[in-house]
Amino acid sequence: MRETSTAEPGRWLRVLRPSPGDARLVCFPHAGGNSTFYGPWAGLLPPGLELAAVRHPGNMERRSERPSPDVEALADGAAEAILHDGDRPVALFGHSLGALVAYEAARRLEGRGRPPVALFLSGQAAPHHVRRGSVASRDDDDFWAAVTALGGIDERVSAHAELRALALPGLRNDFRIAGTYGPRPVHRLRCPVVVFTGDADPTHTAAGAAAWKDAARGLFRTRSFPGDHFFLVPWAAEVAATVAATTAELLGAAGGP
Repeated sequence: MRETSTAEPGRWLRVLRPSPGDARLVCFPHAGGNSTFYGPWAGLLPPGLELAAVRHPGNMERRSERPSPDVEALADGAAEAILHDGDRPVALFGHSLGALVAYEAARRLEGRGRPPVALFLSGQAAPHHVRRGSVASRDDDDFWAAVTALGGIDERVSAHAELRALALPGLRNDFRIAGTYGPRPVHRLRCPVVVFTGDADPTHTAAGAAAWKDAARGLFRTRSFPGDHFFLVPWAAEVAATVAATTAELLGAAGGP
């Protein structure tokens, strides 16, 4: 399998809606997800906010490449790509596994003197509340049944054996690294932290989501929506509007462009 540099923005980041405007929103996918999951947001965000999404090595968009061994390696690659792709203010949004990767990427960006405008987290417990999982060790049929029950898998993939076979290795790796990430100590960030949850999400407790407060030195907000683990699909317009408005508010408060 091909090895890739962590400083290749074009491989790690897919720009879903270009903009010469003030800032960029970088979105991190859930386990088995890809950049197309955030495609609908292109029509929901204001024109001044560029939309980009992270692409995992080993997943469908980069399936010829060696998968990342852990969350930290994904965060390394994403952070390096962001740092090498311009100096506009950047906000990060991550869902499920993507929330853990976005959090680790925010730590790396802060360490390099480029803290994000804000860190938006969705559908995931804080690192010190993450529960280890064993679903990735199940056989193919049981594994597929377990992950599709959560939602987020394109029905066209489930309906075609060939597509499913292509998706399985990257999907299994994502669940493996998510299931072995925590629990671990949480590090406090200088950037504001905003957490979104579904009130019927079976993957974590309300306390686990609220515990992200321990990662914020300053501003911390939460917002709950009706729904399960993929509540942000039916509530995409409201989530995107909150992300855009909060980003604009924080840029204005910081005297940004």
